[in-house]
Amino acid sequence: MTGSVVAGLLATGMFSFSRLTWTWSVTAEVFALNNLLVAVLLVTAVRFSQCGAKDKTKVSQLGALVCGLCLSNQHTTVVYVAILVPWVLHSLYIHKRLSVGLLFKLTLWFVLGLLPYIYLPLSSTSGHARWTWGDQSTISGFLTHLLRREYGTLELLKDHEGQGLIMGLFAYMEHVAKDLTPAMLFFFATTVFSVYNRSRTGRCEMTVVMFAMLSTYTVFFAWRANLDIVKPLYRGVVERFWLQSDLILVAMAAVAFSDVIRIVNRLVPLLKYHADMLIALTLVAMHLMMNITECDQSHNTVVQDFALTSLKAFPEGAVILTKGDLPSNSLRYYHLTEGVRPDLVLFDQEVLTYDWSVPMLGRHTEGLVLPGDQLYLRSGVDDQGKKRFTFEQLLDANFNRKPVFGCIGAQDHEPSWEQTYILRPFGVCMQFLKKGAEFSQLDDWLKASHQFAVNWSHPIPHTTQGGSTWEEVASEEMWRAKTVAGLYILETVDRIQSNEKKTTLLGHAFQIYKDAIETHPHIPGYWHKNFALVCEKLRHLTQDFSEKVKLIRTTIAHFKAYVNSGTSDPEIPAIEKAVKQLQDYADSMTKGGGGRR
Repeated sequence: MTGSVVAGLLATGMFSFSRLTWTWSVTAEVFALNNLLVAVLLVTAVRFSQCGAKDKTKVSQLGALVCGLCLSNQHTTVVYVAILVPWVLHSLYIHKRLSVGLLFKLTLWFVLGLLPYIYLPLSSTSGHARWTWGDQSTISGFLTHLLRREYGTLELLKDHEGQGLIMGLFAYMEHVAKDLTPAMLFFFATTVFSVYNRSRTGRCEMTVVMFAMLSTYTVFFAWRANLDIVKPLYRGVVERFWLQSDLILVAMAAVAFSDVIRIVNRLVPLLKYHADMLIALTLVAMHLMMNITECDQSHNTVVQDFALTSLKAFPEGAVILTKGDLPSNSLRYYHLTEGVRPDLVLFDQEVLTYDWSVPMLGRHTEGLVLPGDQLYLRSGVDDQGKKRFTFEQLLDANFNRKPVFGCIGAQDHEPSWEQTYILRPFGVCMQFLKKGAEFSQLDDWLKASHQFAVNWSHPIPHTTQGGSTWEEVASEEMWRAKTVAGLYILETVDRIQSNEKKTTLLGHAFQIYKDAIETHPHIPGYWHKNFALVCEKLRHLTQDFSEKVKLIRTTIAHFKAYVNSGTSDPEIPAIEKAVKQLQDYADSMTKGGGGRR
């Protein structure tokens, strides 16, 4: 578009070394391939705009193939395709190249690009995949998958609300200024002058088309992105779709940069002294240095360590019912693909509500008894003859055969199991136990809980609103696991009638928090709060005067540490008030003397 290697270097460097591009180029996801396909689509469109009438026929067929490939990988490219197709057809018509025969060929090439979709019905029909999503062996199942009906067609996720169109657009522009640098935002803003300048020589067509693609997609996505980007994890989901806008924005900014340099060169001989190359190299180098520390993932083993640590901890032959993306995907990958702990049985409990889950996946879950065809709110047989079962029935069918765990927790769709079972923490996961067995095999459980995450050394996430990356989520869960047994005792000990047993249990919780706090120089702030609450409960059960005073002092110290940890807990005023009362009480105890208390 510019005939300038410098402009190409600027666009390539600023896009490739941006935080989002770099992050999602080293992650197993659809976005890196989408970047490649959209780049090929843009190159093909530029070639089409610049070639002669005769060659437009050939280039348009190549473009049709690329359009199909784009849609095979990521649905969001449909917006770009919807802009390019009318433009290409109009251009062919203007140049008298459009015909019924060519339309047939274009359709054929487009369908050829969609051929990767054939894998879906073939895989579903063969049934060899040990893990899959949906049953595409029927037209209805195929369309359900194609249109993302289970996630929400034209939505990121069902039953969620985002920030709205205006806030979405502001968030994107904020990202451009921060992640693509103010310089690229400035050059993009000068695109209007670039279009005007190019229109005088008839070279503005492609720039206008690219602007239409960029603006339409950015507005459409901001409108349909129904996730609350105030939450870091959801923002991380939304921003990866901005890559598709970034690619065009950076290309347009580089074109504008080249045009601005040429205009300024009329007044100052920039090109003579290669000032354009110096500027481009400086911007790219600064961009690289700005992001290399954050984006260098060569030593990132957090999710791997999360999965292997969890799998290693489970007892022989256990059934693991996963819940959530992090445990489901990481544990499943190492179990199925790497062959880690083949004795275990893994199954995603959340997909049991889908009618395809048992028929498609049940054949590969040897060791797990599935008491029907689909999880439902009540058991019975539906109109199609499918046997429905409750989650309680699933647990009943497996509980006496093998230890059963929920990782992380239990599904939220069907609550019948709560009548008979409880969840006891096991590291980052939970073990299903019968009611009344909260503290059965106490020593074994405490030992296993301690060992689960004792060697976890990855840093604590700094955010107080939850992690924005899966690494942060994984590390947060592991740090929680270090003291989760103590928290469980704290939350359930009041159900115990015997003060002696309460004292014993709280003594274990006290030791768990004390050891954890003394072992780690940097700890989550909530450990202080929980430890203070354990001490306070234990103080009411202790008869020894000196021990009472010591527990009060410990409670005060850790409540103060929690207040000073920077937490946004709304209970801070109440905690500060309680600290003052405890301080006064402790002072009165020591002044009054131990003999009278």
